[in-house]
Amino acid sequence: MKLLYKINLILLIVLSLATGVFKILRQEADIELFKVLGMTATLTFGLGIVQVLGGLLLIPVQTRKYGALLMMATFVLASLAVFMNGMVVFGSVSLLFILMTFWVYQVEKRSM
Repeated sequence: MKLLYKINLILLIVLSLATGVFKILRQEADIELFKVLGMTATLTFGLGIVQVLGGLLLIPVQTRKYGALLMMATFVLASLAVFMNGMVVFGSVSLLFILMTFWVYQVEKRSM
């Protein structure tokens, strides 16, 4: 179970950093995706910064719980945007990201 948890954690860190950088680079696909939520390109850029910070907070054990909470919030927002854009399959997959971060949060909450 520890190995599976570590793999999950590594995947989340990579996912958080990658999705955040994608938004920071102002990729048109992300800007368009979040317009359905009323977000501007600047707000999407800000969300990218939050995602990168969340990914970085997942790295040290001391801040992992907070990184998980931050990433869970951004993944919920992203899932909402994906579903509102009619992307049901990708939206369903994105729900897994929320579950992955919830697992990290639960493990880290118990260890404190």
